Amino acid sequence: MQELWLIRHGETDWNTEDRIVAATDLPLNATGIEQARHVGARLAELGTRFDTVYASDLARARVTAELAFPAVTLRQDPRLRELDYGVFEGHRWDELDGSLAAAASHWRADPYPRRAPGGESYDDVIARFEAFRSELPPSGRCAVVSHGGTIRCVVYAAMGRPPRGSWGLEIANTAISRLRYRERTVRIVTLNDHAHLLDAPS
Repeated sequence: MQELWLIRHGETDWNTEDRIVAATDLPLNATGIEQARHVGARLAELGTRFDTVYASDLARARVTAELAFPAVTLRQDPRLRELDYGVFEGHRWDELDGSLAAAASHWRADPYPRRAPGGESYDDVIARFEAFRSELPPSGRCAVVSHGGTIRCVVYAAMGRPPRGSWGLEIANTAISRLRYRERTVRIVTLNDHAHLLDAPS
């Protein structure tokens, strides 16, 4: 059995502004640094052992992993990057107008096969993540520090695609989602677990 603990990176300033961020290599803000430390403390308290720890090579994921797993040799992989939002990068969804709003509406109507203009589709992200996962040992436990959109794509691939507008999936900063893969099945064990933030002092 192959078990993956998918952990979203800590908060950035663009997260607080609800800006679309993918390729822009933003640092964690002060809150994000504390979030990374809290998830690290939570994992240490659980006593879970990981065979390997991977992270996206973007700073917000890499630094989250370094803070959460300070004694572990970190492996970076660009296939764990956020979904590439192309021309939407840096904007807020509620601020798009004109041609950008039309392009966003077209893409979001069916984002699995359709690519964001200049960017990726959900299917693209799922394919690169599966290419990454296929190179992991068939058994063992790995921590993977990645991004909200990427983790959503992986979970949707496991549990089925939500009909447009019917429901969505929230992935909080430093939330943990656990997936167990067997030869022909995948089981979602934990989804968007961020109790370490709910219990953290404000």
